[in-house]
Amino acid sequence: MLAKLTALHIWGEETGFEIQAVCTGIKQLEAILQNKRFDLLILENQLVAEDNYRVLKNVKSSKFCNHIALCSLEADFESARKGIVLGVDDYFTLPFEERLILSLFNRIKSDNEDAQNSSSEFTDKLLELFFRNEDSLYDFVEHLYKVNVMSDVIDKAVKVIFEKNDWLDLYVNEKDYIGANVYDTTEHKSRFIALFESYKLLLPNHSEMLSVIIEYILYNPESDLRQKAISEELRINKSYLSTVFIAQTGIRFVDYITYIKLMRAAWLLRNTDMKVNEIAKRMDYKDVAYFSKQFKKNFSITPSEYRLPDDYHFEI
Repeated sequence: MLAKLTALHIWGEETGFEIQAVCTGIKQLEAILQNKRFDLLILENQLVAEDNYRVLKNVKSSKFCNHIALCSLEADFESARKGIVLGVDDYFTLPFEERLILSLFNRIKSDNEDAQNSSSEFTDKLLELFFRNEDSLYDFVEHLYKVNVMSDVIDKAVKVIFEKNDWLDLYVNEKDYIGANVYDTTEHKSRFIALFESYKLLLPNHSEMLSVIIEYILYNPESDLRQKAISEELRINKSYLSTVFIAQTGIRFVDYITYIKLMRAAWLLRNTDMKVNEIAKRMDYKDVAYFSKQFKKNFSITPSEYRLPDDYHFEI
């Protein structure tokens, strides 16, 4: 049946649909779907039936394929009914009619165009909520996940976020939040939420008068960031700095500096071969034991644990 399907004159530049992969078993299919997204997945009904339709449920829940069709040697009402219940877009039987498959192609193209238009609007809304530190972002991301446009929207938003805040590269890596580098959509969602929560702490809400101070701190996490040093560097009153900072951000100045230092330390742990004591010293911690204690207090794991391979959760 696969040979008859691949032999049809419907694949190529004219229709815009190319065969990207051919699988002969469920395990092979699931492995491929974990690493790549497809516009259409066509499954042999016999292959699905042997696994009690578990594969269909997994594909629909993974969101790595937006459209699914079943094909069969002959019409089978019960198989068609089960497929419809699980979200199958179409059901084809031998002999395959090219016009029917082409009709499905056209519906997919139309859905993709609608999704693309919606994607731009969704991205703008997501960025608005992100930059305003709005907690309603959590519900909005969940909505994007449910309507199956989340990954595309997040990828676009992440690129803009890092372009507008180039200091972010000192604390987190852009690639860690792009869908192509994430295991699945649930993890993609979790990582973006973690980025948002880190961003809110790195750049808390504040008025224009604090912008110069916060920007200086964000761009210089390895500098002397004590109140006296910053006051002298920026020529501002020391007491004014601490008083105004907590009044506007709700965060004590010393706690903010600690978070900045530890976030930079976390980046160094992940992206360099520097020893823990070297990083502690670089972040102005004279006592490595105290540095480790502060790190664990803030992020619930030790510096050494944070440096574990990627099978340990990467975020803090």
